[in-house]
Amino acid sequence: MNPSKNSESARIDSDVDVLIVDWHGGLRGKRLPVSMRRKIADGDARIPLSTQAMDIWGDDRDEITGLGLSIGDPDGLCIPEVDGHGFHPQPWNEGNEQILCSLYKTNGKPSEFDTRSILSRVVKELNDDGLFPVVAVELEFYLLDESTTRTGVPSVPKELTIAGKPDDLQLYDMRVMDRVSTLLQRIHRYAKIMGIPAETSLAEFGPGQFEINLKHQSSPVRAADHAVLFKQLVDRAANEHGLLASFMAKPYTEHGGSGQHVHISLLNENGDNVFDSADDSDNKLLHAANGCLELMSESQLVFAPHANSYRRLQPDSFAPVKCDWGYDHRGVAIRLPETSGKAARLEHRVSGADANPYLVLSTLLASVHEGLKRAEPPAAKPLLSGEQSSAPTLTHDWLTAIDHFENSPTLSRILGEKFCEIFVRMKRHEASTFNRQVSNVDLATYLTRV
Repeated sequence: MNPSKNSESARIDSDVDVLIVDWHGGLRGKRLPVSMRRKIADGDARIPLSTQAMDIWGDDRDEITGLGLSIGDPDGLCIPEVDGHGFHPQPWNEGNEQILCSLYKTNGKPSEFDTRSILSRVVKELNDDGLFPVVAVELEFYLLDESTTRTGVPSVPKELTIAGKPDDLQLYDMRVMDRVSTLLQRIHRYAKIMGIPAETSLAEFGPGQFEINLKHQSSPVRAADHAVLFKQLVDRAANEHGLLASFMAKPYTEHGGSGQHVHISLLNENGDNVFDSADDSDNKLLHAANGCLELMSESQLVFAPHANSYRRLQPDSFAPVKCDWGYDHRGVAIRLPETSGKAARLEHRVSGADANPYLVLSTLLASVHEGLKRAEPPAAKPLLSGEQSSAPTLTHDWLTAIDHFENSPTLSRILGEKFCEIFVRMKRHEASTFNRQVSNVDLATYLTRV
């Protein structure tokens, strides 16, 4: 990747942030002077391999990963991939740039823990079979009052308490859009500067909750890049307006959670959408949907990776709780919004906004691939309006999800045996830490009653 001509006239005191993605979908990296831009482009910037495999609190947990001090905490190489997003400006740091990289070992092989490389490998397997996925990501998030950082308790910004009470629903309420229009405009302006195709904005159910859709991409790696960079720019833009942005799956007990919905279509070598089929005996869209359903319980840990993720997956909400499917039905796990023409696609609605988009796309695309190989439609009929789903239930328990993931040979093959082994051990460590805590709910319920 060669530096652009524009870089030649960049301010001599400007910097370049070299970024990698950790397991949790967060950005980590280092800031280097612009004079090192060519070195960065050539893949010579280094970051410790342990940086990607830390727990949610930022501890490398060497006793779990074996990547830290016990082996000298070795460096990896930050490699800008051809299919990646490339150098782009940081609108919140005038004159600065950043680039998103994959982390390689010094022997020239991708780190087993680099989720961008995992996704690249899954995409290549589809491409080798003459299949070319097109994906789009929709992300929901909350805007919170700045007092949240001091109190640790989420609070609705005053300007968004539309009816005078913070618990009023605001779905599609244009008054909400107007009251934060300056911030939303900044978000879209930042996205345009960074080359991120942010499209429709809308107010979601919860007070201060929004959804912004990202345009579909023929490169799944780039689509995932857009998702993590979008979360970054929303955080920076909200901070500049005195607010806090959160992609936590369920920040409020009494309000809806935030999802990460993924739309997938599939092209052949001629550019035709293989999901566009009038032949029910060879309906590849149904085969793909069945592949997602078959692997859904095993891969739930990818879609709901944290303790809080399971607060979102509750009955009687738009967050799916069963391995079901339907056509234009937003209450199911796999929705088929279009079944013919160029827009024929499936929508996966299980993932929370807190999930790593590279792992989500890797798992879903591999599930689609498996479904096409089996060439079987879903055993259950599509859920119709007014019906109660009888499909298998997703677990509401984090530890059970970890068990299902650990016992899946399919996921071990898709994501890599070493990755899955260490990922499970890390998630068990996080779950154990949570389970040892005495919460305010524990105290309020049991302290004076037992």
